[in-house]
Amino acid sequence: MKKILIADDHSIVRLGASFIIKELIAEATILQAETYDEVYAELKKDNIDLLLLDINMPGGNNIKMIKEILEIRPLVKILIFSSYEENLYALRYISAGASGYLHKNTAMSELKNAIQNIITRGRYMSEAVKELYIQKLTTSKSSFDGNDQLRKLSNREMDVAKHLIKGLGILDVANLMELSSSTVSTYKSRIFEKLNVNNLPELIELFKLHDEEQH
Repeated sequence: MKKILIADDHSIVRLGASFIIKELIAEATILQAETYDEVYAELKKDNIDLLLLDINMPGGNNIKMIKEILEIRPLVKILIFSSYEENLYALRYISAGASGYLHKNTAMSELKNAIQNIITRGRYMSEAVKELYIQKLTTSKSSFDGNDQLRKLSNREMDVAKHLIKGLGILDVANLMELSSSTVSTYKSRIFEKLNVNNLPELIELFKLHDEEQH
C-alpha cells in the first residue's frame, strides 16, 4: 500500500490532489501537511513513498529542504508541485534530488501522469523540462548560462532573489532563510552584480521580462 503525503498550505490544492491520487491508486493512504514542520513530523513518523510538495509554504521556501527531506527519508520520491516557473526552477530542484517538477497551471490529467511516472519509473519530466535538460546536456556551461541571464545565479542566490522581489527586506530574508543579515546583504550584492542591476526595481523588472519571454 502506497503512503502519499500532500504538502501544500492551500486546502483546495490538497483536496484536488487527493481526488487525483485516489483515482489512480484507490488503496493509497493519503496524508496532508500545511507547513514544513508538519512535513518533517510526518516523514519522521511514517515511511512515505511519495511526497507531493509545494516549495512556497510556511517554514521553508528554499532548495536546501530537498536535502533535509532526503536525509530523513532517503528513498522518498518527491514531486514538486509549484506555481514557480518550470524553466527557472525545475532543473535546480531535480538536480537537488527531486523526482519531478510540475507547474500548478498544468492540467490535472498531467498531475495524474506525473504521479504514475514517478511510481512506476521513479522520475517525471514534462516536455518543457525535458527540452531544458537536453539543452543543458548538449550546450557548454558558459554558453548555457549566457543564454539566460537568471541562470547565472546559484541556487542560494535564486532563493534570496525571489524573496527580495516579493518585497521582503534584508532582515526578513535573513530570518526566513536562517542566515545573518550580512550574509543576505552579500548575496544581494552578488545578485545585483551578476545580473547587472543597480536597485530592487530593476531586479523586479528583469524577472518580469524573463516571465514575459517565456509566455
